[in-house]
Amino acid sequence: MIRDDYLPLARPSIGREEIDAVSEVVKSGWWTTGPRTLEFEEKIAEYLQEKTPLYAAAVNSCSAAMFLALKALGIQPGDEVIVPTWTFSATAQVVEWMGARPVLCDIEGESLNIDVEKAEMLITDRTRAIIPVHMAGFPCDMEGILELAEKNGLKVVEDAAHAMGTRYKGTRIGNFSHVTCFSFYATKNMAMGEGGAAVSRDAGLVEKIAKLAYFGINKEAHKRYDKMGTWFYDIECLGYKCNLDSMHAALGLVQLEKLDKMNRRRRDIARLYKEGLSSRITFTKDSENHYHTYHLFPILLPETMDRNGFIQGMKECNIGTGVHFIPLHKHTAYRKRFRGESFPTADRIYERIVSIPMFPAMTHGDVEYVIFHVNRMVEHAAGSKS
Repeated sequence: MIRDDYLPLARPSIGREEIDAVSEVVKSGWWTTGPRTLEFEEKIAEYLQEKTPLYAAAVNSCSAAMFLALKALGIQPGDEVIVPTWTFSATAQVVEWMGARPVLCDIEGESLNIDVEKAEMLITDRTRAIIPVHMAGFPCDMEGILELAEKNGLKVVEDAAHAMGTRYKGTRIGNFSHVTCFSFYATKNMAMGEGGAAVSRDAGLVEKIAKLAYFGINKEAHKRYDKMGTWFYDIECLGYKCNLDSMHAALGLVQLEKLDKMNRRRRDIARLYKEGLSSRITFTKDSENHYHTYHLFPILLPETMDRNGFIQGMKECNIGTGVHFIPLHKHTAYRKRFRGESFPTADRIYERIVSIPMFPAMTHGDVEYVIFHVNRMVEHAAGSKS
């Protein structure tokens, strides 16, 4: 039986609390960066920090956070930055915005995360940084990455767009590298529509990022329209327009309170998928040593199965799917530049991977519906090949 309503790949979990929080900001008249934004920064740092204090700069996207992090760390035109080919384009494009060169690296087959051994082979005398991506919410090998970075004098900027709440060996992502960048886009585990944050143990570095995020103006600028503030502000360096407004921050404050509960639900759905889906399906890596937050739930179809046919079949059953991601070296913007380079693992995985619905508001019935139709299509394909 086919359901009447469409089950999307992702849907933000928004309730009355979020609506009320935004409404309060709208009524206050303080719509842009203000007290709510500062509160959001404090709460993000408080949530993430473990043994060492953390500091956070809230910005309008994870892309902005990564760009400003590279800028604050001193990446220059002509420098090289290693990024995985398996990621969204932002990870590489922020490097190019700097005038630097992204160097694409292949991935591990089980985790879809950057292959540290292959990354080491790409280091040259121009390499200045590495950007690991915690794909789908599973943490990268941070010990290996930090060892590689220390050995070669590299800066580490984590693309943690998928990893808000993820733990690596018991420690939350956000406590490891020079800067960790998070996304609060509409589909993310903590959804604000738009938004991001750069987090670091280095207070001075975060202050520099915050200054760059708003035209290089000193951090007291927002107070100049407050009764207790002053009209004076100072532009201390060349900056950009990447600040986060109070309405998105208000959404984020409510979402942050729900984050652990929503992540637990994602893990419950992942468990149900793994228990119920066909043995012909291959899953990406999980581990008892870490805490996977399942921003996405990618599956690998059997090698003989037609992916396009599967995606169309799921659509006809009113089930949304996606492909995360098309490797960067396959895109027009990068194909010519990386022609002749080898990414065998990414190429092999790409032919088979599909993401199926994953969001906290999914009911048990939703999950069972997806399982039934995935299994039906996989078994039908297997029978037609025999």
